[in-house]
Amino acid sequence: MGEVIVLVMERKLVECAKILRKAEKIAVLTGAGISTESGIPDFRSPNGLWQKREAREATTRSCFFYDVDTFYHYFAQLFLGWTGIKPNPAHIALAALEHELGKLVFIVTQNIDGLHQMAGSTNVAELHGNLRTATCPKCQKQYDMIMVREALAAKQQPLCECGRVVKPDVVLFEDPLDPYTWRQAQVWTMKADVVLCVGTSLTVSPANTLVYNRRNDSTLVILNTEPTRYDSQADFVFREKAGEVLSRMLSICRQQE
Repeated sequence: MGEVIVLVMERKLVECAKILRKAEKIAVLTGAGISTESGIPDFRSPNGLWQKREAREATTRSCFFYDVDTFYHYFAQLFLGWTGIKPNPAHIALAALEHELGKLVFIVTQNIDGLHQMAGSTNVAELHGNLRTATCPKCQKQYDMIMVREALAAKQQPLCECGRVVKPDVVLFEDPLDPYTWRQAQVWTMKADVVLCVGTSLTVSPANTLVYNRRNDSTLVILNTEPTRYDSQADFVFREKAGEVLSRMLSICRQQE
């Protein structure tokens, strides 16, 4: 039985790789699951950090503006401890589709870790912002996140030159998405020959609506270790680790040259 499963899996990989090989435009929607292999926690899993009510309540727009010390206490615990993280084989394979195979690859990510850019992907729409910078809500002066880290390490509030506390350029609970980035994601998905969902449960709105936004003749591929509500609509569903599947798929694409 095990050999049969392996053969079926390999056949699916080969078939999917053929479609990727022929595609010109590929839209990739990524979630926390693609970065867990880099050591970043999956916040929405059953044991994820978002299961803690105090963490959810602290990382909100309201908390930042009305209790900034509590906000930064939890923000630092949740996000600023990610040191030395590197792209894993999944990020690297997606970048290779662009630079090695010459595909027009659009990454639409719900992650804020910057690993896609570190791997070399050039078209990246960060729906939920990033951890690289922070901006003053009063004068809009932008700072490198290093300033925030240094201030918090010194047990001080990260203050702008104008005296206001700067806000991380992350989309918090209660924050709206950046309209330009969201529109970019919609356009990229509509243009794609293949829509590849990697490491996302497809439960977070409005990002999950992009699946409906694709062309009728496009191919939908879902790669996630847990079932999603959109599996029945997908042309291909893979339940294995993203790094293993995407690396193998890239290898097959190379052999088809």
